[in-house]
Amino acid sequence: MKREILVCGLSALIITACGSEQDQGAFLILELDNSAGIDQYTTFNPGIDIDDCKKTAEAAIPSILAAAPPPIPKDSRVKSWRCSVTPPEKGG
Repeated sequence: MKREILVCGLSALIITACGSEQDQGAFLILELDNSAGIDQYTTFNPGIDIDDCKKTAEAAIPSILAAAPPPIPKDSRVKSWRCSVTPPEKGG
């Protein structure tokens, strides 16, 4: 299955923006199942720590997927999610 990682997103419940590993914040990494075979979508949440990410992520996931850019299919289903301070491309 092809692996695409998108490190930008929008959310009504979690403030998201593109970030670098020098920025303070947390990555929310969503493992997906969908018709396009895109298996991961990542948002960076500046100014939020891991604990806050874990507390708010589950409730924010529907809004995050609804606002995801066009490459993320609308039929995406979240298989699992995790919060990390390390970008997914670096093992987060």
